[in-house]
Amino acid sequence: MATTTQQSIEDQIAELRSQIEELREAFRARVSSAADDASERARNAVQTVREQGQGAIEAARNNPGTATAIVSTAGLLGFCLGLYLGLSAASDLRVR
Repeated sequence: MATTTQQSIEDQIAELRSQIEELREAFRARVSSAADDASERARNAVQTVREQGQGAIEAARNNPGTATAIVSTAGLLGFCLGLYLGLSAASDLRVR
């Protein structure tokens, strides 16, 4: 009787190990598929950014005055925003 119960338990353990291995294989397949998909999306994103960057460079080469005006305006806006935030933070410190 004890050997029959022990054999039954060993059979159940073997079955569970087999099921765990099947789950591992299924998980590996899904992870591999997801990684391949993410890699493909990243490649596409890099290619798109590269193409758009080349387009921006070409536009800047063809229109240097416009490019200079855009960069200067962005720099001026950034400076003004930084100055405003700095003064705002300084005035908040004085009030407290």
